[in-house]
Amino acid sequence: MRILFASILAAILFLPGVSYAAEMKIGIVDVQTVVMESDMAKAIKKHMQSKYGDEQKKLEQQGEALKKRAEELKNPKVGEKKRVEFIRQKQALDQKFRTLMQKAEQEQVQYNQKMVSHIFAAAKKVAVSKGYNLILDVGQGGVLYADSAMNLTDDVLKEINILYKENKIDLKK
Repeated sequence: MRILFASILAAILFLPGVSYAAEMKIGIVDVQTVVMESDMAKAIKKHMQSKYGDEQKKLEQQGEALKKRAEELKNPKVGEKKRVEFIRQKQALDQKFRTLMQKAEQEQVQYNQKMVSHIFAAAKKVAVSKGYNLILDVGQGGVLYADSAMNLTDDVLKEINILYKENKIDLKK
């Protein structure tokens, strides 16, 4: 993927008879930094923790209690009824945990999609306001070197925070 991207970029930049030297202004952004440090990301993380954290902790505690019971079941004097009941409880707990994780993951995917659209909007706004023609993700774009003057991560981070505050996405859905 990176090789294909680099090849396409090189083909565009070095088309015969076309000079981009004065016109092309390229910037880089560390999207991972934006994703981890933006106000929106922090709000999503807090929301997910408040919505799913207590239930996850409760299920983990139930799992610990079952582990203790599993030790007791090693005793050969324990009846088959208790072993079957333990297996049933373990399966039920595993199912509850899977269901919780699936719900949380589905919601996280929706938030990630919103985050991506905000990052693109913020990057475009920064690019237009600063006169950049192209912005690359330093983490995923295969950038091996970039002058620090090209780094727009802080600008995009500021802009996504502004966009987030203006649109105030409802995290309670």
